[in-house]
Amino acid sequence: MILLEFEVKEILEQYGIPTEAAVTVDSTSVGKLNELASHLRSPLVVKAQVRGWGRGKAGLVKFAETLEEAEKLARSMLGSPFGAERVRYVMVSEFVKPRRELYLSMMLGGDPPGVLLLASTAGGVSVEEKAAGSLLSLRLDPSVGLRSYAVRRVAKHLGVSEALLEPVLRGMFRALWDYSLTLLELNPLAETEHGLVAIDRKAIADEDSGNPKLASFISRYEEELGPLQREARRWGFAAVQLEGDIAVVGNGAGLTMATLDAVADAGGRPGLFLDLGGGAAAERVKAALGLVLAQPQVSKILVNIVGGITRCDEVARGLVEAVRERKERDVKIVVRLSGFMEEEGRRILREAGIVAYPSLEDAVREVVG
Repeated sequence: MILLEFEVKEILEQYGIPTEAAVTVDSTSVGKLNELASHLRSPLVVKAQVRGWGRGKAGLVKFAETLEEAEKLARSMLGSPFGAERVRYVMVSEFVKPRRELYLSMMLGGDPPGVLLLASTAGGVSVEEKAAGSLLSLRLDPSVGLRSYAVRRVAKHLGVSEALLEPVLRGMFRALWDYSLTLLELNPLAETEHGLVAIDRKAIADEDSGNPKLASFISRYEEELGPLQREARRWGFAAVQLEGDIAVVGNGAGLTMATLDAVADAGGRPGLFLDLGGGAAAERVKAALGLVLAQPQVSKILVNIVGGITRCDEVARGLVEAVRERKERDVKIVVRLSGFMEEEGRRILREAGIVAYPSLEDAVREVVG
């Protein structure tokens, strides 16, 4: 789950990492911005709060000289589209003038597994291009923690004092574990005449960690979900609404995305992405197909299953039961089955009047044609 920026700001402040003064408003409180933000000094920065990257390039970061101007910008941003979501919150903050813009991030993963610390003197927009050749990469052993030598190396690379940088790095490291974050990014970390200030920040949290500290963030996220995403989340499916009329259902994100691409390449218009995950039993398949059949824009469904952990006969049983329960819907269903218990799956589908194709190419041709 990508956290909203103001949520990450709350976390950072708990660990003593300096941030700029700011307030966050939604559609119900934007009219009180003058009152809520009266302590902020101009100029101001108005930023849409979104769960993704690239909002600046999307025109969702603006500057304002007065609170009246900031309110006008905030009102224009609220409800604006950003990818598949709508802007629900806007942050209005004091403008912090940096001497330099730096980049710092910590993330889990890699080989061997651990914490990857990245630091660059080229922070800010388009950091991927600007940081090329100036990126310091350190791997931290979680069992050892953040050692002093690592602080010294990062401080030297960034050209800032250890005294200023150490609390920031230690705060990031603690936040990473305390909040089950898989990524914490400060970009830019501004070097100012008063010290370091994290003026923009992003984080991804492991929402399946069971960490109680994430409860309020997860609750806010679930309020944003539509009926499809909420039901998919309940079952543990990954589902994304698209603009076309062909729903694509697969077992595994890679397989489902590849199927989506095959449909698009053949001239079809994908309308829904749904990944069952591995090992789906008949009950889960029935729930997934029921969810897809409940979407009024879907007129065709392509189910692409490669059996391994997932049994083809279980998929077939779940699919047939879902179709029987939603028989009022006139939806074309095309199935490609391959792998474990394939023959039994084909038999179950055949008896229900559903053809199972052996190859993805044939199935795509049939669903698009």
